Amino acid sequence: MLELLKDRMYIRYWLAVVASFLGDAITKVTLIYVMATETGNPVLYVSLVVLAQMLPSGVLGAFVGPLADRIPARVLMVGSDLIRAALALLMIAVRDSPLLLLVLILLSGIGKSFFETARLSAIPLIVRGHSIPTAVALFQSTNHTLNLVGPAMGGLLLAFGGVSAVFVIDAATFVISALLLAGMAVLREVPVSGGPREAYWRSLRTGLRGVLATPSLRFLAVVLVPVMLALGLFSTNLNSQLLTVFRLAPFDYGMAQAAFGAGSVAGALLGPPLVRRFSDRKLLIASIALFGVSLLLLDPTGRLQDAMGVTVVLVWCLVAGLGSGLFQVPVAHTLLSDMPAELRGRGVGLFNALMVNFTVVGVVLGGITAELAGVAESIVLTGALLLPAALLIALAPLGRPRPATPAPRRRAKSERVEK
Repeated sequence: MLELLKDRMYIRYWLAVVASFLGDAITKVTLIYVMATETGNPVLYVSLVVLAQMLPSGVLGAFVGPLADRIPARVLMVGSDLIRAALALLMIAVRDSPLLLLVLILLSGIGKSFFETARLSAIPLIVRGHSIPTAVALFQSTNHTLNLVGPAMGGLLLAFGGVSAVFVIDAATFVISALLLAGMAVLREVPVSGGPREAYWRSLRTGLRGVLATPSLRFLAVVLVPVMLALGLFSTNLNSQLLTVFRLAPFDYGMAQAAFGAGSVAGALLGPPLVRRFSDRKLLIASIALFGVSLLLLDPTGRLQDAMGVTVVLVWCLVAGLGSGLFQVPVAHTLLSDMPAELRGRGVGLFNALMVNFTVVGVVLGGITAELAGVAESIVLTGALLLPAALLIALAPLGRPRPATPAPRRRAKSERVEK
């Protein structure tokens, strides 16, 4: 990792992504605050904010892919940053109109779907000569850290600067990101060059067939379905578990969130050495099993809380974060290493859409199961289902190289004569 941190090109790219991610994290808590305090139906509008932020990546992710294979990443990323900066400033003018604000949030989400597809597709170009798992781990750990720091910064800015100041700072982070990315020559490369250019829809179909024709990517697509459902369900019920079941005080609740974030960062940083030692398939299955076990541990955690206090809850959050953070490293490594270069944009777009859509389904299922069975029971049931899913995935032939078909033995000349 130290060699990667000494690479000026990578550091510039990393700083640009940090600025963009930080703007997203600060604005997210601000938009929820505005909708919760300045509308007549806060529950509805807060839900619509979350939906408007996630929906574009799920709906458009696959359709952005062909563009990411034709257009230089610099154009998509810088353009997305500048458009989102303008949208952040427009939010100041329409903050009193929830519907118009939702439209701008949706448009900003569309811009982010372009940015994310181009960002992930460009990682192999940025880390040439370095380890892809290490670069992925650094991005993932940074993202988890910003998800903790960003909302805290947003809260402080709301308290001391007001809503308008947050939107101005958000716009500034996107401009900083655009300026850093604009001067990177490596991002000017056209991802797919040479040969006749396919029509858009044909290119989309070619990308889908090409991704599914790769055994490891086909295996990854199957794995992501149950895991993203579980992560969506877990993320929906985690806060309810901490606040309404464990009944944590505000300080303890913040510590629990920090423990989960620390576990996620630790999982991301543990990923690269484990990827070098074990195959992606084994690490994927092990991380799924670890996450499933962590969810099952919720039941004894609840029983021990009265005797051990908040400490046992913090340990549980740490273990759950470790499993979820570790899982992301072999996923990204498989995606970026095994994806054919000419299909990288389409492949990243397809997998982004797959992950987001099944996460949204998991969020919906999380609310339904929590209402029917209870919050804690819903989380434990998810863990109980993940373990047999991990076993089935381990036994599945997908992703394993097919055994070579032995060539027919050539008969000797004497045999042919005798016959």
